[in-house]
Amino acid sequence: MARMNLIRKLLAAISIYGGCVSTDATPRVIKRDVVIIGGGASGAHAALRLKDMGQSIMLVEKQAILGGAVDTYITPSAGTPVNYGVFSFIDYGGARAFLTRLNISTVSPPQFPSATRHVDFTTGEELTSYVSPEWTDVAAALEVCLEQCEKYEHMLVPGLWDFPEGADIPEDLLMNFGEFATKYGIEAALPTIFISTGLGVGKFADELTITVMQTFGGQMTRDFLGLQGSFVPASRRNQDVYDAIAALLGDDVLYSTTAMSAGRNEDGVMVTVRNRENGSLATIHAARLLIAIPPLVDLLEPFDLDAHEEAVFSQWEYTREYAVLSRSPFLTALNESVANLPLAAQPSSYLRTPDLSFVDQFRLLGGPDELALSRIVGDEALDGYGARLLLRTQFDALVAGSDAASPAGTEEELEVVAFADHGPMHLRVSAENHRRGFYRDLYALQGYRSTWYTGSAFASNFQTVLWEYNEILLPQMLGS
Repeated sequence: MARMNLIRKLLAAISIYGGCVSTDATPRVIKRDVVIIGGGASGAHAALRLKDMGQSIMLVEKQAILGGAVDTYITPSAGTPVNYGVFSFIDYGGARAFLTRLNISTVSPPQFPSATRHVDFTTGEELTSYVSPEWTDVAAALEVCLEQCEKYEHMLVPGLWDFPEGADIPEDLLMNFGEFATKYGIEAALPTIFISTGLGVGKFADELTITVMQTFGGQMTRDFLGLQGSFVPASRRNQDVYDAIAALLGDDVLYSTTAMSAGRNEDGVMVTVRNRENGSLATIHAARLLIAIPPLVDLLEPFDLDAHEEAVFSQWEYTREYAVLSRSPFLTALNESVANLPLAAQPSSYLRTPDLSFVDQFRLLGGPDELALSRIVGDEALDGYGARLLLRTQFDALVAGSDAASPAGTEEELEVVAFADHGPMHLRVSAENHRRGFYRDLYALQGYRSTWYTGSAFASNFQTVLWEYNEILLPQMLGS
């Protein structure tokens, strides 16, 4: 009777979501050692490594491909790949060996010119007196930044197993990053940190230093200083990494599929999933569940969180991020990349960055397709519709405030050729919650109710750091 009630609830949920129900309403049963939820960088890598370790797995991915935020666009003119989600892979840990295992050769990532024009996208007014820092000053500031990052690197990457609690947390890590930057005189590095990865947390001067170090840490700093390499596939199509993983996983992936409900206890897990394309249901029985999606209460609703789990996961704060490729006759006529900064950043107030929500820039990528790269960063409420509207609004302000000429009648044209929702990003908590032992409580959930977690909330938001985190986590999981 309980089983029939569960099926009725699932079918009702399907009707709400407008799905097409399979002719066989009884879920097919799948048995595996491990079921993995989420096929982004962490989940896809973990799935393959678990198979390497002799485990039977089933990977559940909501999209039609693996890779999450990698996002590669192929130009129609010449079939050229344009990576607009993940730009490169930091050479960290066993990353190169992993790509060799995938039979993927690598090259250095392409370089794009930095913005030479700065405009306040809320008003369209150009920052005519803004002075970018000289590279010698940037490099000197990055060297100081690296010295500080390396003090705490063992606490932060590839995971936070050794992060201290309470009064043992270094004062610098819980300081606002703006105060930290002033304390160590690294202001000249801030535009570089912000426009590369730091922007993902929003107004980064007001964020904790630990948050910014997780966003732009020792790995990125060494990369900019030429002390640590990065790479892309020789094809220059970053999606190739995850397509290669997909080929090796074969039928052990359920694409276009999401979890509907789950039962979890110390004896194992049962997860019922639904394919959104045909409405088919499957129930996966496994000894262990590995969650590789952001551990937010609303996203984990199908997994029947208990009060203990919810108390931990409800502490998160986060931003939302979208990646965009667009083109416009106006941008082509402008013929230079333009970045968004508030007027108050003039002449050299490098701590001043746009308020949430914002478009970071229109970076011209060159080539016959005349593409421009942008990222849109917002608070938790910024959905895809709002992000597209913001892109249009800030583009219109840019056009209205510019004296650049564009072909008559085309000034307002903006074609979005690719748009990717990267979802909740850079999960973080307050300084007070850090002092109360947040990471202790978070990591204590590993293995609880036969459930384990991987992903940037438990590590850092870099592909190869996440892979290295898995190399430590997975043996722990299998040895439990």
